[in-house]
Amino acid sequence: MTRTSRASRIPPSPRRNTSFRRGRIVAAALALGLLVAGCGGSDDAPPTPAGTPQKGGSLTMTLPGDAASFDPTQTSFVNVADGSRMAAVYDSLVWTDPATGTVRPKIAESLQFERDASVWTLRIRPGVKFTDGQPYDAAAVKANWARHMDISIGSFQTMAAINIKQLDVAPEDPLVLRITLVTPNANFDRIVARNLSFNASPASFKPEAKGSLRDKPVGAGPFLLREWIPGEKQVYVRNPDYWQKDKGLPYLDELVIRVDMDVRRGLDSLGKESDMIVTVDPENIVLGRDRGLGVEELRLNGGAMVLFNNKKGPFADPKARKAMALALSGKEINEQFYSGAGTPAKGIFSSTSPLASIQLAAPENNPAEAQRLFDEVTANGTKPLSFTYIAPSAPTTVEVARFMQQKLSNYRGVTMKVQQVDIPTYIRTVRKDADTWNAAVGQQWIEDPEPGIYDMLHSKSPGNSSGYQNPAVDLALEEARRSTDTETRRAAYTKVQVEVNRDLPFWVYQEAITAAVYTSKVTGLNLFNDGLIQWDQIGIRK
Repeated sequence: MTRTSRASRIPPSPRRNTSFRRGRIVAAALALGLLVAGCGGSDDAPPTPAGTPQKGGSLTMTLPGDAASFDPTQTSFVNVADGSRMAAVYDSLVWTDPATGTVRPKIAESLQFERDASVWTLRIRPGVKFTDGQPYDAAAVKANWARHMDISIGSFQTMAAINIKQLDVAPEDPLVLRITLVTPNANFDRIVARNLSFNASPASFKPEAKGSLRDKPVGAGPFLLREWIPGEKQVYVRNPDYWQKDKGLPYLDELVIRVDMDVRRGLDSLGKESDMIVTVDPENIVLGRDRGLGVEELRLNGGAMVLFNNKKGPFADPKARKAMALALSGKEINEQFYSGAGTPAKGIFSSTSPLASIQLAAPENNPAEAQRLFDEVTANGTKPLSFTYIAPSAPTTVEVARFMQQKLSNYRGVTMKVQQVDIPTYIRTVRKDADTWNAAVGQQWIEDPEPGIYDMLHSKSPGNSSGYQNPAVDLALEEARRSTDTETRRAAYTKVQVEVNRDLPFWVYQEAITAAVYTSKVTGLNLFNDGLIQWDQIGIRK
């Protein structure tokens, strides 16, 4: 497959691990969660993902939540949300290869920048059509991206679309789209891979369209959505007109995606109701290996964290943020709640990232210094620090919050209340209302710092939920996105690490991980982005 123009120059950010190393991280809002014997493993070596599947058959995967929507503007594309569902019906324009960290084309033939990276050219593969027969061309991509740019629609991908200034279909070629950016970005293809790669037929979202993209997606992917039983499963069937049908793809006749909010029960279903799960729970990963199941794992940036409101309330004071971090221990949380299966974080960057300095670590676990700072913030307890900590109602997430509450109760003048909320309330409160929250659970799975860490930290980013502002960080993030050179990017992100470790807009306590855990029935398994499935390549072992 043709690579983008710079594909050979960027080393990996996430790392794929097929040697079954120990896993890590809590699934903050989505991983809820004992294992019993007999899950479809074998007495021999665990299965490996490589192999050419047989033609036909059905596979079942379990995810920890139901689909929100098949409308690309109205759902999240992350690993345990709707990313793999979207890949099944839409396929990818471009995708991030975890084995190399580079962006690779799929429906696109190429995505390349010109001059200073303020203008990019997208060339689409000829002959691709949506399932309604409409051409998948530059005009179709332009129409989809315009929806993300329309503020009135409220797209989940707005953070990506605001980078775009203008879209022009080349007059000489209907398969070429010229993209003018607001500011130069040599890593814009990463934004496309993460946020703008799933595109629907423009006819399906016209006002006069009879169907609804929410439950009647019209894409160009390897599968068609045949049935959706809310809260239970979706059933997909082979797309007979798939653009790679001449290669015999996809291999499967049918795909079923089950829903089970209990992540341990999801693991237990393997070899019974399911053939595969995608999990971000480190214990599930370890237990899967222990049972002789296959595990395809990605180490990512981000992680489970305490997110502080930096603009308003008690944690607008950086001393209060630092005091809370020093009062807590990522290692202790890992041992208490994840049986040591996770990896305590040193910050927002993965310890495996080639773009970060492994010598740098955010402060934590210093009770004496925490007491000194809390005494300063509370005037020796005479001006109490009282705050509410928002946690989605997932069992482990709430248990960790209660543990933090108990630890902080040992400090004079400090009171933490835990508020359990559903996911819509969490999004509405933490992500969209800077005035009504103090601190909250956060969770990120980020394959490359661009755009994920930029979106979290840049002062002008809509994704900066914490309200953090630091001009030096803004400049370093902008420097990093203008370059594809590894050393230049590492130097810029090292500046970010230094500033963020000092300011502590959030405290990350567990590194991020995602993994597909699967039975010996499965072969041809390939992950992309932050742990999505390449559905055209997977199938049943011969």
